[in-house]
Amino acid sequence: MSVAAPAASYAFKTTNLTRSFAGFKAVNDVSIEIPRGGVRTIIGPNGAGKTTFFNLLSGLLPPSNGHVFFEERDITDLDPYRRARLGIARSFQITNIFNKLTVYENVRLAVQANYDGKANFFLPTRRMGDLHARTAEILRDIGLFDVSGGLAENLSHGDQRRLEIGLVLARDPQVLLLDEPLAGMSPTETHATVELIQRISPGRTILLVEHDIDVVMSISTTITVMQTGQILAVGTPDEIRANEAVQRAYLGGLA
Repeated sequence: MSVAAPAASYAFKTTNLTRSFAGFKAVNDVSIEIPRGGVRTIIGPNGAGKTTFFNLLSGLLPPSNGHVFFEERDITDLDPYRRARLGIARSFQITNIFNKLTVYENVRLAVQANYDGKANFFLPTRRMGDLHARTAEILRDIGLFDVSGGLAENLSHGDQRRLEIGLVLARDPQVLLLDEPLAGMSPTETHATVELIQRISPGRTILLVEHDIDVVMSISTTITVMQTGQILAVGTPDEIRANEAVQRAYLGGLA
């Protein structure tokens, strides 16, 4: 009787991962394991390579060198849509929603695409019940059920960002890559979105790029600090706060 191999202890692993642009190494020889579960945040100054690293994990950019593994599978050469089928979902710095559709229609189309890979308003009646139930569940999760009949373009910036997270959740991903999900939000919107991230994190790995240090310190399981395309430090919030190299890089900003 064969024994199943144990599940990988990491969500992502990179080996010697490098991405160059006209000779400039935006990500430079990064080898790291990102454990499964929890909220894993990447921080660093502008130009540190955070978004490029995200793009390499999600497949939007091919590496110049090195490899990306997802739960022990080499996905270096996989297209983004194939990575999505493995359970990797990605949001972007710029909100990506259907402004002229209602909030409900946005989420329902995303749910339907996950069911059958198609976005079609004309469905057999027998299909509508399941799609509606899942759509309503996601709308409640992201706190937009009460405004689901309104157009997406009329939502506040913070609500639009939460709607985008809802579209990502429609795939029921194992891993969420959220690139600056709090950018441009008011304090009230930030608080609501942080609560959403905490609410959806159990059973998933959430990888964030974020600049709000107070939020990073309060929400993160571990923090990875990047500088000039390389990993400067990895640790818990307390470990990062006490790290002298990080203190120097941020000019005391984490003290």
